[in-house]
Amino acid sequence: MKTTISSLLFLLLISFCTAQDLRYEVRGKYTRGVSLEKLQAPKTMMDIRPGYPSSMIEEYTSTEISVMSDGQIRKASGRNERLSEAQQNLLRTADIGSDIEVNIGYIHQNPVTLFPDVRKMHFVITVVPEVEASYPGGYEELSLYLQVNAIEKIPAEMSKEMNPVIILFTVSEEGKISDARVSESSADPDIDLLLLNAIRKMPDWKPAVNAEGKRVGQEFQFSVGNVGC
Repeated sequence: MKTTISSLLFLLLISFCTAQDLRYEVRGKYTRGVSLEKLQAPKTMMDIRPGYPSSMIEEYTSTEISVMSDGQIRKASGRNERLSEAQQNLLRTADIGSDIEVNIGYIHQNPVTLFPDVRKMHFVITVVPEVEASYPGGYEELSLYLQVNAIEKIPAEMSKEMNPVIILFTVSEEGKISDARVSESSADPDIDLLLLNAIRKMPDWKPAVNAEGKRVGQEFQFSVGNVGC
């Protein structure tokens, strides 16, 4: 299955504002994503993180890659932006949902003092499905469902006092909602339960698909906050 880079790393994200000045969104539970296919023959940091700022690094002191999968962390070291054989082999062990943590030590010439500074760079990449899970009817239908079944049921006076809330949930291989739970509480048990039930009762989604065309589960987050619009 071939897709463009933009669709490979597409971050499912909808963001809306409401009459209560609430902003809410649904997105894949990751900040940066990379497909499993991209990890089969990576050569450089740029292969696993497009936009990697290699031009700002004059000299490396260390590079370390950690892969977290099935509750275990494995690490491999290298010397520069070119991945070592151990790092390449480690990346091939990652599964969909695995977090890849990258720590870079490097030297940068300070433009003020003109002396070299030892600096560190850190980022995390999550392995994402080739095709991400999607709500039936698309973003507009998802927005309408959440508006009617969750947001509009929060009284305006309560919405002004609530803390930002995050609900995590998984879209299973069958497209069903599972493992919905409160990650960050609104500090109001009634609001938490309202939002949690809205997620649990959602219609089935179109499940995520990997590069071999096999359906896979994918984790998402639903966040609501009184942050202004």
